[in-house]
Amino acid sequence: MSFKNETFFKDILINEEFFFASTSKKLVRIYYQGQLYPAAWTNEYMARTFLEDHQVDYDKVVQIDIDTFATYELDDLFDKGDKVVINASENHPGQLINVVDTTDEIMTELDRIRTKEFVKDIAKNDEVFGLTRKGQKSFILIGDDKKEKPYIMPVWSMKGRALKVRDQDFEECELIEVESSVFGEWLDELRDDNKAVAIDLKPGVVGTIVSAQYLSNEATF
Repeated sequence: MSFKNETFFKDILINEEFFFASTSKKLVRIYYQGQLYPAAWTNEYMARTFLEDHQVDYDKVVQIDIDTFATYELDDLFDKGDKVVINASENHPGQLINVVDTTDEIMTELDRIRTKEFVKDIAKNDEVFGLTRKGQKSFILIGDDKKEKPYIMPVWSMKGRALKVRDQDFEECELIEVESSVFGEWLDELRDDNKAVAIDLKPGVVGTIVSAQYLSNEATF
């Protein structure tokens, strides 16, 4: 079942975050149709109001970035098929969702939106930002695993976003920019080598990664 048209889905696409409550370092669970499930909300006020009105014990409400959750936390917290109640409130019992499948659907939609925004920005500004090592003139490649050969090229459409990631995660690198036509040539090479592109990564090296082929298909530069 797709939740694309639901309010919670749209909220996460816009704000790129949601909230869990925890107690004794465990996720707070609430009743839904007679069974206990972990609870999540897309609004902190809604979360606190529900928990306090229903006298649910909790230590804190935790704000979670959706990219960080999908990259680092989802597999540790949940198994395939696990369900979560989202946006339970005084006036609504919430919705029971398959957390793994719904997260995958959200990330797929975010990837689509971010790719279109990236292509639009590049076509408008005619510049692409990336990281390079001293003495080199091309953007660096990174990998998911230190044992693997780097195959992902991080790129940004805005200098400020790139600087935040460089300062936190790649202090040894320099920030450079190239014209969109130059990046287009590099993209062709990445596509031919079956490599990938990381679009507008956030600090912590999380965000959208798409195949060079996919980005090339969407590109207008």
